Amino acid sequence: MIQSHLLQVLALIAMDPPASLDARDLRDRKADALRACRVWAGDPVAASRRARYTAGVIDGRELPGYSEEAGVDPARQTETLAEVVLEVDTWRWAGVPFRLRSGKALGNGRKEIVITFKPVPRLLPGLTGPAEPTRLRISMGPDRLALDLNINGPDDPFGIDRITLDADFNAGRLPAYGEVLAGVFSSDPTLSVRGDTAEECWRIVDPVLQAWRTGAVPLDDYPAGSAGPATFSVMCH
Repeated sequence: MIQSHLLQVLALIAMDPPASLDARDLRDRKADALRACRVWAGDPVAASRRARYTAGVIDGRELPGYSEEAGVDPARQTETLAEVVLEVDTWRWAGVPFRLRSGKALGNGRKEIVITFKPVPRLLPGLTGPAEPTRLRISMGPDRLALDLNINGPDDPFGIDRITLDADFNAGRLPAYGEVLAGVFSSDPTLSVRGDTAEECWRIVDPVLQAWRTGAVPLDDYPAGSAGPATFSVMCH
C-alpha cells in the first residue's frame, strides 16, 4: 500500500502546481515530488515501524491472530501494518514530515489525508482553551473535506472552542479503479502510474525494506479490532 498507493497520494499533495491538467504536465510534477522524497533524516530504522495483529474482535466477530491464520508461516515475520516517515526536500516542504500508515484488521477503517498546520507561536494573554493546530482532513470513501478550527467561544469571547467545517463530495461517475480503467481504455494516461515514478517509489521504500529484512526494526503487535499500535515518535526539527 505504501509503495503502490500512499506514495502516489503524497506526490499529489506535495507536487508543485502543474502548467495544465494535461497528463504529461501532471505526471511530471508528481515525478518531481517523488524524486525529492526520501526517508526522514536518512534513517530507515528510526523513521519506520512494522507490526502484526494478534487475536481480537471486529464488529462482534472473533478474529485469530494473523500468524494463526491458515496458510500463514509465522517464521516469515510478515507484518500487517506499516508506518514510515518521509521528507520531501524542496523549498516548499523542507523540514515537514510526511507520515504514511497502512494496516489490516483495525477497528475503525480510515482512508484519510490529514494536513496539520503549524500552531500559532503563542496565545494572547487572557485567552483560554485548547489551542490545537488547524487541521485539514480529506477523506476518501466516502469522499469528504473537513477543516478543524479554533474559534472564540459563544458564551465567553476569551474562551477558545474547537469546531469543524465539513462538506461531502458528490459521488463520482465511476469508482476509483473504474476511473483508472476508463482512462486506459480511452488511451488517457493521466491517472496511470508512469514507469519512472514507480521506480522512484521503490527507491524510497527500499532502505526501509532492507532494514526490516535484517531485523533492525522489531515486529510489534496490536490486537485485531484496535486502532493499532500507538504512532511512534520521530524527532522532527
